Amino acid sequence: MAEQVMVVEDDRELRELLVDLLGEAGYESVPMPGADAALQAIEAGLPCDLVLTDLLMPGIRGEVLLERLRDLRPELNVIVMTAFGSIGSAIELVKAGAYDYLTKPLDSDVLLGTTRRALEESRLRREAAQATRAAGAEPPAGFVGASKPMQRLFQLVARVGAARQPVLITGESGTGKELVARALHARSGRGAFVAVNCGAIPENLLESELFGHERGAFTGADRAKEGLIEAADGGSLFLDEIGELPLALQPKLLHALEHADVRRVGATQPRAVDVRFILATNRDLEAEVESGRFREDLFWRLNVIHLHVPPLRERPADIPLLAEHFLEAARREAAGAGVPEAIAAPAMALLTAYPWPGNVRELRNAIHSAAAMSSARELRAEDLPPRIRSGGEAASLVAGASQQQLSLHELERLYVLEILRQSGGNKSRAADTLGLDRKTLYRKLQEYRLASPGLPGSGEGTA
Repeated sequence: MAEQVMVVEDDRELRELLVDLLGEAGYESVPMPGADAALQAIEAGLPCDLVLTDLLMPGIRGEVLLERLRDLRPELNVIVMTAFGSIGSAIELVKAGAYDYLTKPLDSDVLLGTTRRALEESRLRREAAQATRAAGAEPPAGFVGASKPMQRLFQLVARVGAARQPVLITGESGTGKELVARALHARSGRGAFVAVNCGAIPENLLESELFGHERGAFTGADRAKEGLIEAADGGSLFLDEIGELPLALQPKLLHALEHADVRRVGATQPRAVDVRFILATNRDLEAEVESGRFREDLFWRLNVIHLHVPPLRERPADIPLLAEHFLEAARREAAGAGVPEAIAAPAMALLTAYPWPGNVRELRNAIHSAAAMSSARELRAEDLPPRIRSGGEAASLVAGASQQQLSLHELERLYVLEILRQSGGNKSRAADTLGLDRKTLYRKLQEYRLASPGLPGSGEGTA
């Protein structure tokens, strides 16, 4: 079914011209003579994938229509048309949430190009929302992701958030382990959240920081001090980089976990604490146990509930969503001044192809850096750091496609085909690499018309 564009224009001749132009490009148009009629149709549930609206009309103006649509259909993109003298108002609407603005008289190529990009972005939003609803898990605060691995993680966080047992979070640096810890705490209903990086505190101070000390316990201890475990009483204690905890302190942490009490340095009696322990590491703790650097009894005491945060390279379907999220964050920080409004298709394809050894943290920094360097309305491939422009298994494919100025949809098609080729036509393996379920991959293959003989993944192929 063709995508539907609602054309809101009080000038009948221009409205009919736009309907004809969009129809020739393969879109179905829903003509509306004004914003009042458009709102009534949207409220009544009329199918619509994009709104193309005039700014100055009798009755409800374009900016009011935009505001109402933000509430009714937040995934729906809106393109504003305006005369040259009202460009300032149109720019303000873009800052308020409109996808883009076009000046009259309209250039048909610019109109169709903007329409295509706006529909592609809306499609990504809808697919992400559908995947989230299908999985039955809402992303915790701060998380962006619609891939299967992240949906599984969201479900686990929701399931074990209120549990009292310790949780061990594993994952590479930059994947967002502290976000998972905070999401667990948010669902626990407990008090304070206290975070400690075990690798950031000098070893000779770590015992006092964690367990506290009494006055006179050592030189310089001129007063008693509460430790961070006590500070988390009634709440959650997040021990990041637990693999860095010195071997000499591990028995004391084990005692605190097993007996729910702590003994300050220099104290003779323990103090009872009610703490939910959440721990994280980027190390292989089982290998650390085998090497003698981590106590086996402590490992098994910590590893009651295990959550793994997948690296970004294992969920490339989340990269466009994250990239757009970080670009929007950069725009908010700069109040929109000079920051690109969107990511061009060739740049997005390069972002998707790059392996991201620094994971989500590296992607965030790359987007903020590129946004600061760019002077265009779209973040372009040339704005990205050199390592991203040249990295990734599919970089040569993407670079060649970028020269042809293909749409994001066409670049996505090429990327999916390349991953399918690298997977030897095995759709299950390709779906896992792409971070999609098999049903979504099959739908995409049908959409791309890859089912014709002779193409990798055509026909039934390999499951």
